[in-house]
This record gives sequence, structure tokens and C-alpha cells, in this order.
Amino acid sequence: MIGLSHIFGNDLLLEAGALQTVSGTELTRQALLRRLLTVAGDYIWQLDYGVGLPLMVGQVIAPEAMESVIRVQVQADAGVDSSQAVNVQVEDRGNGVCRCDISYVDAGSGQQQQLSFSY
Repeated sequence: MIGLSHIFGNDLLLEAGALQTVSGTELTRQALLRRLLTVAGDYIWQLDYGVGLPLMVGQVIAPEAMESVIRVQVQADAGVDSSQAVNVQVEDRGNGVCRCDISYVDAGSGQQQQLSFSY
């Protein structure tokens, strides 16, 4: 599958005079980041879509609860092999910053993938 390249919070990009596209593991990676940063209820066609990590900024960090909700949403994504385990680790880095490391199996390639970010 091919989709528009779009990193959450950034503009769409042009490539050779057309909108840039992505496919495969990068498409899944971008979709997962979008899912994790979208606030549940904001996507009107699927109200349970999204984790809403931006709403957690400034809140008391509860790694186990965050890991659980992230794991459920990652497994629900079509680009992730839901028959394989999804591993999520949230680490409190202090000063309200969390590090999130996610390991999943890409449904298209069957390969183990990593997604890491801080928020």
C-alpha cells in the first residue's frame, strides 16, 4: 500500500512536483506515530482511535498504564502483525519527559521493527 508521507505535526512534503508518498515499513511507522499522538475522539470516523499522548504531558507519569494503552492501539493498527507480541517500554526521564520504545512485527514484511520517541 502507498500513502502520503506525513509526519504528525509537520507539513506534507513535495517530491519532484508531487506530494511525497511512502509505503511499507515507513508507512506503518508514520501511521503508528499518528495513532499515538491523536487524541481519542478527535478522529470523527473512529472515535476510539488514538492514545492522546500529548494530553499526558505535564501529568503524573504512570508507565504501566501508558504502556498498556499504547500496546492496545499498536496492535489495532493494520500495519502491525497482531498475532505477534508488541513490546512497549515507557521510561520517566525526569522533568516531565518520557521515552517510549515500541517493538512490533510489521504485517507486510514480517520483520521486527522499532519505534522510539520522547514526549
